[in-house]
Amino acid sequence: MSAEKTLEILEQFDFESRTLSVPELAAKLQQPQSSVYRHLRVLKEKGYIIEYSPGLYSLGYIFLKLAKIVKMDIDLPVVSQEAMRELTRSTGETSILLVPSNLQAVCLAAVPSGHPIKVSSEQGNIVPIYGGASSKALLAFMGDQIVKDLYLSGVVKKHTNQTILDLDVMLNQLEEIRQKGYSYSESEIDDGVISYGMPIFDSDKKLVASLSVAGPKERMEKKEKNEIVQAIKTAVEKIENQL
Repeated sequence: MSAEKTLEILEQFDFESRTLSVPELAAKLQQPQSSVYRHLRVLKEKGYIIEYSPGLYSLGYIFLKLAKIVKMDIDLPVVSQEAMRELTRSTGETSILLVPSNLQAVCLAAVPSGHPIKVSSEQGNIVPIYGGASSKALLAFMGDQIVKDLYLSGVVKKHTNQTILDLDVMLNQLEEIRQKGYSYSESEIDDGVISYGMPIFDSDKKLVASLSVAGPKERMEKKEKNEIVQAIKTAVEKIENQL
């Protein structure tokens, strides 16, 4: 079954044509009705199409979920911008916003400090989800089975001498993160970098992102840990209040 033809069916629906029949779709696509029906049957089984009334089809409710995901990824950096700027000002270090993406993480936004550092979590970068406070703040709330699948998949690799390669060690750390409410890392992905992170949940208590502060070890060790953690917590609460 051609993915291109399946997508062409979905593209026929718009504000003027919210419901379509098999004959109408076949005429628009210049395809046999039997072929159109086969594609519709698969789309219906997967929830992308619903039979609005006998013989009439419309887009399925799954698109509401997908639209919410897209909207969240677009709006999240905007919603988070002010809180992240304040977090960077108050801590003097770089703030980082990550979102999970399959078995990886994507940096949606970063606000560098006046003393920027080179870290893997720069805006637009895809980063490992098994290393660094930003990533572990996500992984801790994604379920132990996902963590096990991650380690069994073979994607976990050594980045530095501090990268956690042992599954049991990681599971213990993630449990500690859930209990404390924040994550910590030192040189797990980027040598000489210390970071603290916290998860961000939406109004439905669903994990959507993580917010972290990262800086060079020599500066971070001079700062009060509790003050950094509290600053991140304040920023996370401001963001969550807008989600």
